[in-house]
Amino acid sequence: MSLAARALGALAPHAFPIGLAAATFVLASGYATGDPDTYWHLASGQWMLDHRELLRTDIFSSTVPGKPYALGEWLGEIALTLVFNAGGWTALVAFRALLAAVASFFLGRVSRAMGAPVVAALVVVVWTIALAKTRWTDRPAIFGLVLFVVVLDLLFHARAGSRRALFALPPLVLLWANLHGSYPLGIGLVLAFSLEAVLVRRADAPRFLAALVACIVLSFLDPDTLGIGGAASHAFTPPRFISEEAPPDVLTPAGLIFAAYVLASLGFALVVGGILLEALLVIPLLWLGLSAQRQLGFFVFAATPFLAAAVAQILFRRRRAFRPWPPAAAGALAVVLSVVAIASVVTVPSIPDETGYPTGALAAVRSGSGTLLNEYDWGGYLIYRAPERKVFVDGRLFLYLPRVLADWDNAVQLRPDWREILRRYDIAEILLRPSRPLVVALREEGWRVRAEGANFVLLARP
Repeated sequence: MSLAARALGALAPHAFPIGLAAATFVLASGYATGDPDTYWHLASGQWMLDHRELLRTDIFSSTVPGKPYALGEWLGEIALTLVFNAGGWTALVAFRALLAAVASFFLGRVSRAMGAPVVAALVVVVWTIALAKTRWTDRPAIFGLVLFVVVLDLLFHARAGSRRALFALPPLVLLWANLHGSYPLGIGLVLAFSLEAVLVRRADAPRFLAALVACIVLSFLDPDTLGIGGAASHAFTPPRFISEEAPPDVLTPAGLIFAAYVLASLGFALVVGGILLEALLVIPLLWLGLSAQRQLGFFVFAATPFLAAAVAQILFRRRRAFRPWPPAAAGALAVVLSVVAIASVVTVPSIPDETGYPTGALAAVRSGSGTLLNEYDWGGYLIYRAPERKVFVDGRLFLYLPRVLADWDNAVQLRPDWREILRRYDIAEILLRPSRPLVVALREEGWRVRAEGANFVLLARP
C-alpha cells in the first residue's frame, strides 16, 4: 500500500466530522459581518486593549453613564478585537468561519456518540448545522456555541471511559467563563452526566462528581463574571420586545427546525424508548429553548445524538444500508472538501454589510448635540461609527434593565407616558425607523428633520 493510501486510510475515521467542518467553513465565510452587537464588542475590546484594564463601567451611553456592569465576556471581546486589528473585517469573517467549522467538527462527532452510523448521523446533523447557522455571529456568543459542543463531546467520551476527557473539562469551563457568560450551560452538561453516573451507580461516578466540583470552582476565576445568578435571571425574565429574546417562532427556519426536533424527540421516545441521560440533558434545554429564540441551538445540539441513533434504529434496519465507504475514498473526500474550504478564503467579504444601518445619518449625528434617542438595534453601530455621541440604548442588555429599556419601549411605541419620558431624559434628537409611532407623533409636533433615508429619520427638537 502506498504512503498516500495509508495516509488517506488513517484519515478515514475522521472524514465525516472533517467534511462537515469544511462545508461549514465555506458557508460561514460567505457572508459579511452585519450583527449590531459586533460594533460595541469591538469598541469595548479596543478600550480594554488601549487602557490595559477591564471595562467595568459604562462609557458609551447617556442614560446610565458610569454604571458598573459585567457581561462575563471580556476575553471574548479582546480576542475578537485582536483578530480585527490583525486583519480587519476579512479576518473577523474568517475567524467566525473557523469557529463555526470547529463547532461542526465536534457536532459530527457528537452525532455518532450513541452509535449512529454515518448515514443516520448525516440525516440529522445537517439540520442541526442549519439551525446553528443562525448563531454564527461575530460576537463572543459564538465561543459559547463552540464550547458547548466541545464539552458535550468530551462528556460522551468520558462516559465511554476516557479519563483524559474528564481532566480536560475544568480548564475548558474556566476558559468559557472568561470568553462568554453562557458558561453555566457547560456546568449544566457536566451535572447531567454526573447525575446519570450516580443514578445508575456507575463506577466512574466519583470521577464525574470531582470534575463537576472542579468546574464550579474554576468558573469563579473570572474577573468580570456575569454569574450564574445573572444568567438565570435573564433566562427567566427576558425582554420580549427584542427579537432574539422572544419565544420560538415556528414560521422561521430556526423555529421550524427546533419544533421538528422537539416532535421527533417525543415521537422516537414513544416508539423506541429513551434513556436516562437523554432526559437529563434535553428536558432542561427544551425549557431553555422555549424561553427565547437565542437559546434554541443548545436543545438541538444535545438532542442530535439521540435522534441520530433513533433514525438508525427505525429507518435503517438493514445493516447493508450502513456499508461504509472504502477508507481511502472517505479520506480523499475529506481532503477535497478541506481544499475547497481553504480556497474559499479568497472569497471572504472585506467590508461589513451596513445596509440596515443609518449610514446616511452619521454626519448629522456626529455634528449634533444633546441626548439622542436611538433605535435599539443601532446602538452598537453608533458606538463604533459615531463615538462623539452617547447612545440611549444598545445591545448591552443587562446594563439597561429594567428601567431604561422599558422607558425606551414605551417612548418609541407612543404609550401614554411618552412625553414624560422625553422630558425626563431631555431628548434633543431621535434616530429611529420612519415607521415608529414616536416618529409620526414628533413630525406632527414640528420636530425638524436633520437627516432622512429609506430606513431612518433623524429628528431634532424645535
